[in-house]
Amino acid sequence: MRKLALTSLCALLVLALSAPTLQAAAAKPTGSAEDAIRRTSQEFVAAWNVHDAAKMAAVWATNGDLINPFGRHAKGRPEVQKLFVDEQSTMFKSSTYSIDSNDIRMLSPTVAVADWESTVTGMTDPTGNPAPPFKHHVTVVMQLEGGAWRVAAARPILYPPPPAPAPMH
Repeated sequence: MRKLALTSLCALLVLALSAPTLQAAAAKPTGSAEDAIRRTSQEFVAAWNVHDAAKMAAVWATNGDLINPFGRHAKGRPEVQKLFVDEQSTMFKSSTYSIDSNDIRMLSPTVAVADWESTVTGMTDPTGNPAPPFKHHVTVVMQLEGGAWRVAAARPILYPPPPAPAPMH
């Protein structure tokens, strides 16, 4: 009986001492922050490619914002969604989005900057004719919000071509 009591006491002691370690392991997120940010980026791509403005906006932080390459500014998830509704029902309604590269820099455990080199294909011009692929850069500030990585700010831009060389004299 004494041996059983001693064994039980040892088992309880081991469990009590290991509980904080087990809790910490259970609370630790799986995968890295960079992996989670890449998944959020791919959620945006998947939503774009089915033209679901609500799902596109869902990757934005509650107070996130967007300035599109044409200068339109949307502040907050509802305005971002409206911008996507407008775009996805016109020139982007048959388009496909891809992130060709996604470089991530962690600024803190809860804030990161992602640089996307992206391409949109299948766009149409204002007259409905096919437009060439739209290669552009997007700087995306990501923040951890409610346990998920969300877009705090996005700035897609089109780099202008380099200036022509000066004529030789």
